[in-house]
Amino acid sequence: MSGDGFTVWLTGPPCAGKTTLGRLLAHELARRGVAAARLEGSEVRANLGPELGFGQHDRHTANLRAAWAAGLVNQAGAACVVSAIAPFAATRRELRTALGQYVEVFVDCPLEQLINRDQRGLYQQALSKDGGKDFTGLGSPYQPPDDPEVHCLTGRETPQESLGKILVYLEAADLIPPVGEKVAEEAAPQEKGDGAYSAEEEAELTERLKDLGYL
Repeated sequence: MSGDGFTVWLTGPPCAGKTTLGRLLAHELARRGVAAARLEGSEVRANLGPELGFGQHDRHTANLRAAWAAGLVNQAGAACVVSAIAPFAATRRELRTALGQYVEVFVDCPLEQLINRDQRGLYQQALSKDGGKDFTGLGSPYQPPDDPEVHCLTGRETPQESLGKILVYLEAADLIPPVGEKVAEEAAPQEKGDGAYSAEEEAELTERLKDLGYL
C-alpha cells in the first residue's frame, strides 16, 4: 500500500449525497487504520473564503483553497476526503494537477430527485429568489466529469452501495488496505490501534460488504 497521502474529491450538484458519502468514507478509512481528514466545501468557504461570492471565478478560487488545505493533509501522509461541488471541468483539471494522488468521485443524481430530497429547501429558495440564477444545476451550470475514477449513481444506489464502489477503487489502486489487513505491520501483535477491528466489528463489516457484492 502507498504510504503517501491522497485526496478523494466528491464532486456533484447540491444534495447529490456528497456529504453523506464523505462521512461514510472517512469513517471507513478510520476503521481500517488509515489516517484521514474530511473537508466540507461550505465549511472551507466559510473559513478560508468568506469574502467569496458564487460567480465562476470565486467558485474556482474556493475550490483551489480547499485543494490547498487537502494538500497540507496529504503532505502529512494522511488521506483527505473533500465533499465540494467543484462544478467546472477546468477547475477539476487544475485540482488533479495540484494534488498528486487525486481520486475523483462523481456523485450523480437526476435534478428531479435532487429537488425532492432537498430537506433544507435550497432549490426552492433559489428558484423563488432569483430563478436560481447563481445556483448550481439551475442557472449556474454543473459540468459533469468525463472520466472520473468512480461514478456513483446516488439516485438509484444506497449510500452503502456507492461507498462500496469507492472502496473497490481505492483498494485496486493500492491506496487503502483490504478489509481486516493490518496497516502497521511493524506493530506488536498484542497492540491494537484506533483503526483496528474487534472480531465483532470485522464480522459485521464483512457481512455488510458481502451483501453489497463487494466481497
